[in-house]
Amino acid sequence: MASTKSFRQGRRGTLSGKRIIAAAGACSLMFGLTSAAAGASTMGPALSGTLTMNVFTFTTPVLQPVIAAFEKLNPGVTIRAANVVNTPDTYVPLLQTERLAGNEPMIDETYDVLTPTLEVDGLIGDLTPDLKLGQPYAQDYWLPSFEASYIPPKGAPFGVGQVFALANEADATVIMYNENEFQKAGVPFPQNGWTWSEMLADAAKLKVGSGSSQTQYGICERPDWQAEYNPVLKAYGVTAFSETKATLDTPAALNAWALMIDPMLNGDAVPEAQQQAKNGSSGCEPFFESGEAAMSIEVRGNLPGLQQAIGNKFAYNVVPIPSITAANGQQVIPTGGGSLGWGLAPNALHNSLALAFLHYLFSAAGQAVAEKTFGVVPAVASLNGPTALWRTQAGGPANSEAYVIAANTATIAPQTPGTVFTLSNTDVPNAVTEATTGGQSIAKAFTNLQAEMVAAYALNG
Repeated sequence: MASTKSFRQGRRGTLSGKRIIAAAGACSLMFGLTSAAAGASTMGPALSGTLTMNVFTFTTPVLQPVIAAFEKLNPGVTIRAANVVNTPDTYVPLLQTERLAGNEPMIDETYDVLTPTLEVDGLIGDLTPDLKLGQPYAQDYWLPSFEASYIPPKGAPFGVGQVFALANEADATVIMYNENEFQKAGVPFPQNGWTWSEMLADAAKLKVGSGSSQTQYGICERPDWQAEYNPVLKAYGVTAFSETKATLDTPAALNAWALMIDPMLNGDAVPEAQQQAKNGSSGCEPFFESGEAAMSIEVRGNLPGLQQAIGNKFAYNVVPIPSITAANGQQVIPTGGGSLGWGLAPNALHNSLALAFLHYLFSAAGQAVAEKTFGVVPAVASLNGPTALWRTQAGGPANSEAYVIAANTATIAPQTPGTVFTLSNTDVPNAVTEATTGGQSIAKAFTNLQAEMVAAYALNG
């Protein structure tokens, strides 16, 4: 994905809400994971030893029971997982420091758009030789569209065609909606196959108040988040970012930005300034959880945190991202897709204990443990059928088909050079802020952004 932090866009303390940033800094707290859980057999003979991992703060609630289950199956194994914050400006230096000190954990969590930086910096190694041996599985075990995020494409500066991480899930954007607020406003629930214009019409009916007295918005959306803007721009015939250039201010691109930003200007969507003020960074979960937004753009990985925060306050469901009329005249569902992933430190390649854990994590048994947290849609086709646990377990949104549609229509963001990735994390949100609260027109804000990104590409030669 081309920019704006990770796909999960923030999950508070879990794969919770959108903003991955749980704290400022690379908090490296060690936690012991020893509770019992059901499991299945691992590869090879009895295992023993200590396995070290870097696990993002928001991933901990999903991974903790998986680790516990693996330890129960392998009493001779101890797993030490460092709980780290994954902002690029803290996580990458942490790995670099660990690498120089010779104590980088054996397994490191990553995510789609961060991985090119880790590849070039030599912080994760090439898994291809092990995958060719079927360890932990053959490469075609994972859905190609999501696994592609971890394989440098033609034109990349390093490792073209090599596999540097394994996709943890097939996560993609949906719209979550508050059933109580729809019923109160007399608005029918949205259905699979709805359109963007229908979404905006619903949002207008669902807002309460106006100006400084507005208490409810129809939707909280994220034009500063690559999982929204990349697929919308693509539908307009624009590739926002590639390995070699940015295209952000053409007439077609400006039309796409206007589609996303205009609802923030007319009161239908939560303004960017309020998103920024809510928790120090733009994010939709607090607005949906509080009832301030009747709809919110979300991903399955955010569900555990949302469930915990909402409790019994109101009923909710999900629906696919609405379709828009694309440049070719066809209706397109502009879904953003992405994943977290697991890589091996260069000195842990071929390590039997690390491979055994990854084998279990991606097995049917391991994925079942993760799915029970409500936070994972497996990136493994064989585990995603109509009877998959995540689709049938009680307590999740009733419309599980929305997540299937999302995975099948997801646009995976292209990989970009490290400098571009780093700068776009701040520059894209800044452009949206300028266009919504800074007094600049959409054209001016994104012309400025284009110039900034051209300079960023130039720094990469």
